[in-house]
Amino acid sequence: MRFVEIAPPQKKEHHFGLVIDTIPAMAWSLRPDGVLDFVNQRWMEYTGLSLEGALANSNGTVHPEDLPGVTAQWLASMAAGQQYEGEMRLRRADGEYRWFLVRTLPLRDETGRIIKWYGTSTDVNDRKHAENALRDSGVQLQALTRRLVELQESERKDFARELHDRLGPPLTSLSINLQLIEDALPPALQRALAGKLADSRLQIEGASLAMRDVIGELRPQELDDHGLQPALGLYAEQFSARAGIAVSVRTAAPYQRAPAAVEIALFRIAQEALNNVAKHARARSVAISLEYQGTDHVMSVLDDGIGIRAAGDGAGRSRVALGLVTMRERAQAVGGSLSIEAHPNGGTQLTVRVPLR
Repeated sequence: MRFVEIAPPQKKEHHFGLVIDTIPAMAWSLRPDGVLDFVNQRWMEYTGLSLEGALANSNGTVHPEDLPGVTAQWLASMAAGQQYEGEMRLRRADGEYRWFLVRTLPLRDETGRIIKWYGTSTDVNDRKHAENALRDSGVQLQALTRRLVELQESERKDFARELHDRLGPPLTSLSINLQLIEDALPPALQRALAGKLADSRLQIEGASLAMRDVIGELRPQELDDHGLQPALGLYAEQFSARAGIAVSVRTAAPYQRAPAAVEIALFRIAQEALNNVAKHARARSVAISLEYQGTDHVMSVLDDGIGIRAAGDGAGRSRVALGLVTMRERAQAVGGSLSIEAHPNGGTQLTVRVPLR
């Protein structure tokens, strides 16, 4: 028969005290009314306070800036009889403040009455600083991305103006001169050169249309003059003529114009989305919708193609992924977000949401 030795109560209490003092966290307990009645050895070592000092001023180590919020949250948790969890800065013995994750749980008796609160403080200072550094890096990256987009748009606008100013007048002059030459020719020579003259006119018209298409890709005048909806409508017509894919642009009332930077970002995202549809989706139609929901400008691009997961081979998927990165960066540059998902009825739906506050 095996006998189990039962330790006396004094030995158990001593063992329990060693455990509490040795665990790698500051620990304490409070009475049911929230008054501190115990702190472990690690708590005293960190704060440099004695047990008496801790009991006399339990909130004295909390950073003054954190104390009001911490107090309000703790009182609400205690009143509700629920666990408390929060992050706060606690003063170390040398005066430095470090971030801690503080948790407090109630201990209840068999009737459900709280008879004790137990808490721990875990040092999360390094993690907190890493999170802050990562957030700051994200803010800086967003600012750089926004600046890059602004520079790209400025270059596009300047280049479009140069094309219009340098090529537009010569093409117009060529068309006028060709007509003057044709009118000055004798009838017999007009008939003999009719084919050449017609071909020359077509060449000039083709060059003019190509120039307008390039200018439209670079910086559509309608976007600056009339806004996003007319610019997208014109681009949709041009895209449909080139790609053979029907594109509709719908504006849900009421719709308000967004700031210029937002309209440019949405227009570029729609351009990239349509290019991806033409290259990978095998779609027959695309529906673009613009809405103003509260303070959010929302644009969605829905196609009836094969879906993003089936779009292309490995290289095709890489190109799609690169296009998505570009679109997402454009959305983030104006403080927005981009999501893409398979539509229940087939195809793919891309949604851009830009909050304006």
